[in-house]
Amino acid sequence: MTEPTTVPDVRKTVTVDVPVERAFAIFAERPLEWFPEKHVFVKDRVSLTIEPRVGGRYYEVGADGTEIAWGTVLEWEPGKRIVLTWRVGPGWQPIYDDERASFIEVDFEPAGPTSTLVALTHSNLHRHGEIARGIHAALDGPSPGETLARFHQVVARYGGAPVGSAAPAGPVTLVNRFTLTSSAEEFEAVFASTSAFFAEQPGFLEHTLHRRIDDPASYVNIARWADHASLRAAVARPEFAPHSAALRALAVSSPEIFSPLLRTVAG
Repeated sequence: MTEPTTVPDVRKTVTVDVPVERAFAIFAERPLEWFPEKHVFVKDRVSLTIEPRVGGRYYEVGADGTEIAWGTVLEWEPGKRIVLTWRVGPGWQPIYDDERASFIEVDFEPAGPTSTLVALTHSNLHRHGEIARGIHAALDGPSPGETLARFHQVVARYGGAPVGSAAPAGPVTLVNRFTLTSSAEEFEAVFASTSAFFAEQPGFLEHTLHRRIDDPASYVNIARWADHASLRAAVARPEFAPHSAALRALAVSSPEIFSPLLRTVAG
């Protein structure tokens, strides 16, 4: 059995040019932008949320509504420190409780009047059991590492602007292919209900559901949104979860998100 002391922590640091309160706010409120893109449990991740309280979750949502938690908030000290559990199992697949999760400790310390030293530590890696050494090897390396390098870029992008003030990214199109595992009547009724939910959300523009002519079990939904943030916000709403579960029970989906490139109209 691997002894805890034989799997050391992995600590990395970066200095960002904003005060500690601002650095904390960007880290806590924009995880989708700094979290490594290859560290994903869902298909086409559209949101990643850290619930701002001890006992809260941090979780991601896919374009099809699938929701998986990365862990639990253990410490929440605004402007100072966040500690999260990290639920990674064999094959870098999710585990669904904190029993075998290690910890992510993030500390924010003033490095000057307008700068902050951010330290991110993966601790208690021995809790991963037989995969602990492999995880350590994957994480180990020089500072700042991928996560803090991305965080540094996010801080540079937003600087002193309010966290929610980024300019809209422009319209996006969600193309979602469905292969039925149920009757067409059931699927179309559930989809109509889901479409009505989305029609009430800010940033929604339109849905068009298409049925394949030579394969009546195949559908394609084309949805237009004013921006990616609006789509992320809609699928992250708790009210969307029952719609998503109902669709998954009736069909296998394959969502993809696009931005417009060329538009041609008649005349």
